[in-house]
Amino acid sequence: MFGKSKQSTKSTETPSDQPMQFSIEDAAPCQKAVRVQVLPAAIAPVRESVLREFQKEARLDGFRKGHAPTNLVEKRFGSSIQDETLQRVTRLAFEQAAKEHELRPVGPFEVSKADYLQEQGLTLEAKVEVEPVFALGEYRGIALKRPAVTVSSEEINKALTQLQESMAQLVPSADGQTKERQVPALDDELAKDLGQESLDKLKEHVEGKLREQKQTAIKQALEAAACDALVEKHPFDLPSGLVQRQAERLTRDFKVRLLMSGLPEEQADGELSKFTDKLRTSAERQVKLSFVIDRIAEKESLQVTQDELVERLWQLSQRWNKDPLQVREILDKEGLWQSVVSSIRQDKTLALVMEAAAITDEEPRAVKEGGK
Repeated sequence: MFGKSKQSTKSTETPSDQPMQFSIEDAAPCQKAVRVQVLPAAIAPVRESVLREFQKEARLDGFRKGHAPTNLVEKRFGSSIQDETLQRVTRLAFEQAAKEHELRPVGPFEVSKADYLQEQGLTLEAKVEVEPVFALGEYRGIALKRPAVTVSSEEINKALTQLQESMAQLVPSADGQTKERQVPALDDELAKDLGQESLDKLKEHVEGKLREQKQTAIKQALEAAACDALVEKHPFDLPSGLVQRQAERLTRDFKVRLLMSGLPEEQADGELSKFTDKLRTSAERQVKLSFVIDRIAEKESLQVTQDELVERLWQLSQRWNKDPLQVREILDKEGLWQSVVSSIRQDKTLALVMEAAAITDEEPRAVKEGGK
């Protein structure tokens, strides 16, 4: 069942005099085939620990809880003790294999063989996806072009018109029987209703808001361009299972958005089928970028501080309208707290990349009236 990989003949083995013997081979890109022989000497202390735990909780006739002889506990719970022992030994064996051979798994060990013989011990065979091995390229000085922020008169007028429409009211018509929609005049009175001193001040406020929106959009576009550059600079294979899981996650999120927009489930599934390839490509990009960002963070020794965690927890509590302690409990229960830590670390890393980028400001283009 366990043989040499066709993709590679690389193999590492543990000396045969060790209580746990490992054989590691390349099975596929970012996948290792692992064979572990756990000798009886390594199993015995684990079984002894499990036996003591069972003895502590055992209730047998004629004995107080925790005082039954071990031979009777073994006789009564032998099968359960054996199962728990082998489960713990299996977990320890794979943890040890990952530690000694620096495997850095990105998914579970998928066991294909688990044979136990009392005289020979436990033989395990499994495959596991691991982080890709790649050389970190240059991530400082990424060349980016930043468009100038310009706000045209047409954009200001359009925003003002939208504000007018938002302040429209239903008023009685001339015949007094019906109501008609009345849009207020664009004047100082409307400006005051919107919290500004005058129409000129309202126009200044609207222009400022439009400028802020454009600056935010440009910042996001620059970050996306920097991420694209990082992905382009680092060609390496990805763990297929990890990419598949990310693609499934994106697909679920996309379907939820479609359903929330009002589409029936059947139509939502039809729309999903049109975006399968794009979602897969997006998943590959996100997975690759996360590896590159993490590698940069390691090289730069970027750490997440307690203050940063508290601030992020507070932000989440405000967004979810819950107490911060409740939010932390939810995150811990769902196993998402580490994702929060990783998210902060990635944000800090991307900020470092952007700070070190070579950004050239483009000259503003003349904006003709009418937006042409």
